[in-house]
Amino acid sequence: MKISPVELIKENPFILAPMDDVTDVTFRKLCEENGCAYSTTELTSVESLIRDKVHPSRYERKNLKVNSIQLFGKDPKSFVLAAKKVYDEADFFDVNFGCPSATVTGNDCGAMLLKDPKNVYEIVSALVKNIDKPITAKIRLGYDKVNHIEVAKEIERAGACLIAVHGRTAKQKYSGEANWDAIKEIHNAVSIPVIGNGDIRTEEDIDKYLGSHCSALMIGRAAIGNPLIFKRFNHYYKTKTKLEIENPKLEQKKLFVKYIEELDKIEQYNKDLKIKKQSAWFLKGLEGVREFRGNVQSLKDPNDIIRLVKSF
Repeated sequence: MKISPVELIKENPFILAPMDDVTDVTFRKLCEENGCAYSTTELTSVESLIRDKVHPSRYERKNLKVNSIQLFGKDPKSFVLAAKKVYDEADFFDVNFGCPSATVTGNDCGAMLLKDPKNVYEIVSALVKNIDKPITAKIRLGYDKVNHIEVAKEIERAGACLIAVHGRTAKQKYSGEANWDAIKEIHNAVSIPVIGNGDIRTEEDIDKYLGSHCSALMIGRAAIGNPLIFKRFNHYYKTKTKLEIENPKLEQKKLFVKYIEELDKIEQYNKDLKIKKQSAWFLKGLEGVREFRGNVQSLKDPNDIIRLVKSF
């Protein structure tokens, strides 16, 4: 049975943003369990997929209920070949037109493609015509100059079922404030759902943007080390009252232990590095965390790290 991202966001309008080196499958599962409607893989090169140079844990479903695979590249034919390669792992595919990283844009991929709306259309159109699963796209407002309406309309014309929009240009990266007026312009200009992304941190942002500026909210940096944000947002969305978590730092610690335990069950690239990075995010703000992080850096066995976390 096909899973539709459009139907998913009608029931639950909170999505985890794909973030490289953050949203591995284990972290995504924690967010899913805490109320995220769906999540997307870290961005994956179509050329690397075609050449079997991608570790399977980067795109595999594992025990996720919903798996969206995000692809980046520049050749429409390569997108189709790559999607076919991992077809059985995906419920739908997302095309990355938003990554501002120099390693991605330097190869004329990611946000660099915003300069070429015609190729944006060709890529999405090729996937829609050749892959029998929903296709979504993630964009920014432009590369160095805004052309968000033109790009969004090309994506809609190509047959994508929804668009996620980060409210900054690629040149801005993550500086300044996200431009939600521009996201609203896209929301009003196309007939497919628009997911707004950029600086979503609190329950007040739900009232401020959901419905008026977009159909759903994509949460990025505020979710790093903080899957509980989805539980909070869902509670507020349904009840209009804020969820009181008695000891949020203790809950973060419990979630981090669960993250390590679940990560240890799967074949995963750079496992010890991921644990060390996630420890900084999950345990941020806890007393003594600086010394703890120094101790974590010296360990390689996940079991030793788990024992250290439980005693922290």
